[in-house]
Amino acid sequence: MKIVKHKKGQFIIFATLIIAIMIISIGTVMYSTVTYFKHERWQEYLMMIDNVELGSQRVVEISLTNYTSTFNNTQILVNNLNQWQTNLTKAYPGFGVALTYSNATIENDIRPINSTTTDTMYFSSANATFNIDITSVGLTGYKFVASAFLGVILNATYDGSNLVINISVEKEDSTPVTNLDKDSFFINNTKLDDLTNSTLTHFYEMDNDVLRIIYRIVILNEPEPSNVLVAVVDARNISVIANSTVT
Repeated sequence: MKIVKHKKGQFIIFATLIIAIMIISIGTVMYSTVTYFKHERWQEYLMMIDNVELGSQRVVEISLTNYTSTFNNTQILVNNLNQWQTNLTKAYPGFGVALTYSNATIENDIRPINSTTTDTMYFSSANATFNIDITSVGLTGYKFVASAFLGVILNATYDGSNLVINISVEKEDSTPVTNLDKDSFFINNTKLDDLTNSTLTHFYEMDNDVLRIIYRIVILNEPEPSNVLVAVVDARNISVIANSTVT
């Protein structure tokens, strides 16, 4: 009887240990699973926000591209942003994604470079401030700004037989645009590549601690004009038009 009771006691202890191990194991698995899915869910939200930011930037850029193709549809940015809001609601059903925007502007204008020079910059730009709410996780008030910009500084001189045009080109954050070629420039409405008597080179220079790339266009054996009109188109097909008196 003692041996049987002893064996029953051992069995109870053994069974209790097995159950305890199973409870601990199940608890560990459940905790890991919940933690994993929480982590994966937040990763999904972060990716969603990144996608919304990237998409908003592209909408602003495309709007500026379309605007500078004619320079006459100033409502194109607002129209595209309204459509973008609708598309986002359809793209993320059930997440409660709400995108709003403000300060949406699109323009082609000029501005002074600084107070110490008479040079001006001709530019095309589009900007908008965005706010994202994701009601499914209580995320509200996430803000960011999307902008697109292309600006040029133009100087033209005549050396007696050749027209020399120096053009500084930059995009957002005063970043030099470095990948332009003859197809990127139009001189008095004629593509530079079609002007067989023209050359294009470039160099860098510092201007008030700002690094600029200068494209130099030389049109050989050209009669002296009083002014010159230059259009620049970057890789995004954003355009800007500048005008300069020839000195």
